[in-house]
Amino acid sequence: MRDLLWLGRFVRPYWKVGIVALVVMVAAGALVPEALARTKAVFDGIFPGAQPIPGALSAGEEPASPTGPALEELAPEEMEARLLGAGLILFAFLLAAAVADGLAIYFAEYVGQHVLYELRKTLFEHLQSLAMAFYDRQRQGELISRVNNDTMVLQRNFGANLVWLVSSPVVTLYGVYKMWQFSAYLTVSLAVVIPLVVGLTVALGRRIKILSRKMQERLGDLTTALHEALAGMRVIKIFGIQRQVAARFDRENRNVMNTEMATAFTRAINSPAVGIAIGLAMVVILILGGRQIASGRMTGGDLMAFMLLLQSVASAVNRISRLNLAMQQAGAAAARQRELLEISESLPVIDDPVQIDHIDGRITFENVSFSYLGRSPALCEIDLEIQPGEVVAFAGPSGAGKTTIANLIPRLYDPTEGRVLVDGIDLRDVDPHDLRKHMSIVPQETMLFGGTIRDNIAHGRPDASDEEIVEAAQAANAHEFIMAFPDGYDTEVGERGVQLSGGQRQRVAIARAVLRDPRVMILDEATSSLDSESETAIHRALQRILKGRTSIIIAHRLSTIRDADRIIVLDEGRVVEMGRHQQLMDRNGVYARLYRAHHTADSEEYIETDEDGAPDDA
Repeated sequence: MRDLLWLGRFVRPYWKVGIVALVVMVAAGALVPEALARTKAVFDGIFPGAQPIPGALSAGEEPASPTGPALEELAPEEMEARLLGAGLILFAFLLAAAVADGLAIYFAEYVGQHVLYELRKTLFEHLQSLAMAFYDRQRQGELISRVNNDTMVLQRNFGANLVWLVSSPVVTLYGVYKMWQFSAYLTVSLAVVIPLVVGLTVALGRRIKILSRKMQERLGDLTTALHEALAGMRVIKIFGIQRQVAARFDRENRNVMNTEMATAFTRAINSPAVGIAIGLAMVVILILGGRQIASGRMTGGDLMAFMLLLQSVASAVNRISRLNLAMQQAGAAAARQRELLEISESLPVIDDPVQIDHIDGRITFENVSFSYLGRSPALCEIDLEIQPGEVVAFAGPSGAGKTTIANLIPRLYDPTEGRVLVDGIDLRDVDPHDLRKHMSIVPQETMLFGGTIRDNIAHGRPDASDEEIVEAAQAANAHEFIMAFPDGYDTEVGERGVQLSGGQRQRVAIARAVLRDPRVMILDEATSSLDSESETAIHRALQRILKGRTSIIIAHRLSTIRDADRIIVLDEGRVVEMGRHQQLMDRNGVYARLYRAHHTADSEEYIETDEDGAPDDA
């Protein structure tokens, strides 16, 4: 239960409704025993007065008497009137209990669903606040499972379970109180059953908590396997590894099933075990109660009302035992979510960050080194300065550290050593959100979101007008293909932009970056998915787009960066060459070697094709 108490922070905004819900729940729980206690009047009107067996009473002890005269002393009309009156009173209490129960369920659902809404919202906002380093070592499927599957466990256990969490203990306590009023002797006789039920409930609850924790972890593994399979379906089909992927999914699926069956077995033990204990108690009460009636200490109405109360209390106790198992399951899920919220891996922001309303775009690296997750350094002792409005390209072999440079400038990461500055201000002294308002990036892996083309371009600046969106698309050479669609800018791109080609997605991403009108533009292999014709058109557009902006270009095709103001060549995380294209070619070093290799590879791509699309020499 402790694992669920921290959820109280999400109840605070709804405390007024919560108080109303609590009052109604208590009323719903108390009205049931009160209604059942009223059955004594009905039964005493039916059963004749009990006569004690000779010698059953102690000297001077008075036998119990039914409410009102015995049945044979009543006229038929009086008996019917009495039964009708008692029945109407009983019905009024049962009706009140039913209405209170319905209201309790509604209010509990209201509070519960709003708590889940706030929890999901908080989890998502927290995930957005975490640094990229957190995502470098986390599985997406596991995070999805924590937000989705763990919340679904809580969803199943809210609503009616919240009502029972309050009403069942009230039914139990108030029911025992009413039973005590009818017969303290019989009530005390039930004390033998209580330790048995409590001990069983606690033991099974602990087992359920362990299994539930394991179950959520298994679901995380299954979600990861499914997410990776769907995301990599193209690779799976190309390499024909459906059987291996299916075997992995089957293994994780079977683990989920086995854990769920172990949980189901534990829960299955609970109900019959508690039911048997309570059933034995009812048999004992019937025997002892019969003796009480025979001795004249109880009336038939007393015993019948006592038995109905006992049945109600027994149902409440059984419900509490099952509720304990459900709460242990919910507690395990809530604990995993609390652990996620307690992760504090956000980029540090100082108490009084420097406010940036405008930047010129001068970027400085001072002795910067960086490594991912403590592995070998991606950058080593980088010292360089990029002037405002300068177009700088980074080149080098794969793994040289080019993308790492692009990640440090908008402060997606902090350097392991050294400083990165914009206009002389250390990025650690700036709120990353304020800094990124002045920057745009077109990443190597183009990411579009579900919605229309217009929506995706507008992510660059949500308050942009339609005219500005069209201008950005024209600048990115995207307007023509967009208008070729029947719905134009209202064309749905599909999940992750699957309805568009790779080149179309990239041009939409460039338009999104342009719309922001940034002072610093970062292009991380932004034309890698374009054909040569589109790439040429994009570069003509980029000449206009990048004019006057500090521009960082990372390109796989070195032919695309020939016109850069400066080319910085990286190798194994270090700057090994720097200069314009022709200067670097004249040096005949790393850049020249890479350029010739890429130029040869690019030339081989332009083999002429015949009318059927096959190479001429096929």
